[in-house]
Amino acid sequence: MARRITTALLGTISLLALAAPAFADSGSIEEVVVTASKRSTPLKDVPMAVTVVGQDDLDRLNARSYEDFINNVPGMSLSEASPTHPQLILRGINAGGVGSTVGTYLDETPYGSSSALANGVNTAPNLDTFDIQRVEVLRGPQGTLYGSSTLGGLLKFVTNAPDPSGFAAQAEAGGTNVDHGGSGGFARAMVNLPLSDDLAVRLVGYDSHDAGWVDDPGRGVKNTNGVTNYGGRIEVLYKPTDKFSVRLNMLSEKVDAGNNNVEDIVITGNTFHPLVGNYQELRTTNEPSRARYMIYNATINWDFDWANLTSVTSYGTLRDQVFQDGTGILGVDIDGRLGVKKFTQEVRLASEPNSGPFDWLVGGYYTKEKASLVQNLVVAPATPPLGFLELDSRYTESAAFADATYHFTPALDLSLGGRYSENRQRADETGLGLAQGASKGDVFTWSAALHYALDEQTSLYARVAKGYRPGGPNALPIGNPAGVPTSFSSDSLINYEAGVKGDFFDGKVSFDADIFYIDWSNIQLLTVINNTGVNGNGGSARSEGFEWNVDWRPIDNLSLDWNGAYTDAKLTEDTDPIVGGLSGDPLPWAPKWTSTLNADYRFDNGGEWTPYVGGSWRYIGKRNSDFQAGGRPMGLASYNQLDLRVGLDWQQWELELYGKNLNNAKGVTAFAASGTSAASGNAATVALIMPRLLGVVLRAKF
Repeated sequence: MARRITTALLGTISLLALAAPAFADSGSIEEVVVTASKRSTPLKDVPMAVTVVGQDDLDRLNARSYEDFINNVPGMSLSEASPTHPQLILRGINAGGVGSTVGTYLDETPYGSSSALANGVNTAPNLDTFDIQRVEVLRGPQGTLYGSSTLGGLLKFVTNAPDPSGFAAQAEAGGTNVDHGGSGGFARAMVNLPLSDDLAVRLVGYDSHDAGWVDDPGRGVKNTNGVTNYGGRIEVLYKPTDKFSVRLNMLSEKVDAGNNNVEDIVITGNTFHPLVGNYQELRTTNEPSRARYMIYNATINWDFDWANLTSVTSYGTLRDQVFQDGTGILGVDIDGRLGVKKFTQEVRLASEPNSGPFDWLVGGYYTKEKASLVQNLVVAPATPPLGFLELDSRYTESAAFADATYHFTPALDLSLGGRYSENRQRADETGLGLAQGASKGDVFTWSAALHYALDEQTSLYARVAKGYRPGGPNALPIGNPAGVPTSFSSDSLINYEAGVKGDFFDGKVSFDADIFYIDWSNIQLLTVINNTGVNGNGGSARSEGFEWNVDWRPIDNLSLDWNGAYTDAKLTEDTDPIVGGLSGDPLPWAPKWTSTLNADYRFDNGGEWTPYVGGSWRYIGKRNSDFQAGGRPMGLASYNQLDLRVGLDWQQWELELYGKNLNNAKGVTAFAASGTSAASGNAATVALIMPRLLGVVLRAKF
């Protein structure tokens, strides 16, 4: 829906165009360590813009999905019609293409398609964050250490490792109620089992149901868009010595949405209003969607004293299904299915940290991906297809990379990195059409960063880096009209940034801020020809702005966190007229201003019971919808969102009452200028954030 909730027969096959640091007991802000540079490094020493949302922050915000914590990351936005298909955007780098611009990792495992042929833009894993140690977000291209499809940056889930030193367990359970909707509930648990002095197992499980709040009065059904999320992780750590360890990880998660989060609308000029009523749509059937994530990983670390060897072997699968009411366009429904299997092997050798003026890291990377994107035309759910389109694709990539840092003085560092990558792709299209294609390409990405410590608390940095996204063979439209390109090219950008990080007033204030400028060229775009999504290139864009995060503890037990961004992202050349973007148009779903303020206070009453209160205010500025062929993008209004929480801590127990979107803001997360259902007369649609939610949660830690 981010580009249209219409059909795109083969959208390639494009589904039918048809943080805040924690506070120590002493009153100061604790030092945060991240793995952004594939080493454990204090956040203040990393010469790039990085945001960390820690486990305590995720629990405090009751943040269990992208929708809950994205606004705590400066410069990051989210566009989606359902939590099964999130589109992550950093620094405004988005122009409507179907290849991902933000990479996603679970620990050492890259997850998500490297190819636009498998709709990587909206298949990032929307993982439950229970027992996640932290979420790291690296802003700006990460092509040197993390490779392709990280034009805007990278989001990394870092899990808690098994701990052989002792038993631990935690659990939470609760219920929710949604305005305009129904009730939901959740239960999550973790247990850490030390099996010996050098072996431990960590088990995590969760099951949640969020109530729906979209009604269909035409069919007389209510609360159609409920979401169920269940799954878990099994992790094993074997560490026989301080020099050698093996960590095994398996994750399985299933996210089922009963319908899209949409409202049918009537467009009048530059405004719109509900066609039927608030949070209401008209369809001939529900439009459910499902995502199944499976991730397997084995990470081996071996310390040779002079260097550390790391081997990472990963395998991930994605099974994705979307059912769409296409009766207004095709007279039938569309059952879209995507399957992705991805194997990755990485080996790297890094110098022993703090062993001299020169730090280095070298590595090799290989990935092999198979994807199948199928769209069946059906008269109703679970009926035999009347016809189908299928795009099978293969993607392989090999790369070598290196990164080096020279410490000229204890205060001044220079880091240089480079990566050479080569990829090969093949696509086979069958069904209503028949076509084959292949491509190969190579690229060198690089980065350079200068870091200067003014003192032990404050540092300055400057960074320039290149990122890219691979091209590939094209899916060809039905009828294969003349002039349709058989392939599309890679696109790339260069990011310039400078920033400051520091702790002040005896560690009671932590501050970081940056400015950036991005040149983006040969942009990948999605065009629609004969109702078929076709990848292409065209035009250029630039994004510039600044980002900030301030953490302040003015008095004991009170914490304040304020972050935000100004992002001015625009086309600097026209796109193809079939896409509809003109020079000067803002890039889609990139708000110019965003800001979030979190405040929490714990009452020190001297007893066993510790009450606390907190709140969050979020502002999302005006944005534009996707480019519109033959028309202009829709300008979408800004909105504010207010969350509050109040609770009690008692020894290992915690009871909390909370409310999200208490002001019932109707924030728009996706827009379609026309629909595909005969029941609504192909009415335009908007996807909306969840209305007011009230919840209660009981937590226990042992």
